[in-house]
Amino acid sequence: MNDSVRRRGRPARLSQDAILLVAQEIVESAGIDALTMRAIADRLSSSPMAIYRHVRDKDELLLLLLDRAAATLERPELPADPRQRLVVLWRFLHDELAARPWVVGVLTGGDLAGRSILWLVEEMLQAFMACGLTAAQAGAAYRAVWQYTVGVLTIRIAMTRTESELDRPTFQTTMIASVDPEQTPAIASFGGAWPHAWDNYGFGLDALLDGLLPRS
Repeated sequence: MNDSVRRRGRPARLSQDAILLVAQEIVESAGIDALTMRAIADRLSSSPMAIYRHVRDKDELLLLLLDRAAATLERPELPADPRQRLVVLWRFLHDELAARPWVVGVLTGGDLAGRSILWLVEEMLQAFMACGLTAAQAGAAYRAVWQYTVGVLTIRIAMTRTESELDRPTFQTTMIASVDPEQTPAIASFGGAWPHAWDNYGFGLDALLDGLLPRS
């Protein structure tokens, strides 16, 4: 062989762990919309077809990522009182999802969910039932608080992204700060410090639980 011909190095050996590591880097830095087999292959100096030998499709890849994230969670210590357990569990879920915005995108973008997080759902349902709800009522209560939590997180993620992209105060902040106190005195009383949705998460959670749980 002619020595002047440059030999191409062999790409690193692919593995599912290597693929998941790169996929996690992509979703954490650019979100799930940026996650493609082509993007993973490019980072691993490979081909999309080679990626498909280790994961069936993007859905399977996302499921593996969800389980990978859930496996790193340290279960919180739970109080004996079931209502307090609910507060601890929902705050735990909120805070962990807030730290992983891409997970919110996966959970709200379709029907995907990781099996590794089922323990948390089970604890929530058991706590609802320990408060006096039937299984059907516990399921409805779970969905109500879940929808509230996802709504808060969705607003938080969008606002955080907007604030990071703008080199100025957000339109909402400017608008609230400039209202006419004679026309909208209640809004003006905030002095421009309009609370973010996530600032009120605990308040809303308590209000929801008070409305959902039987009164003793």
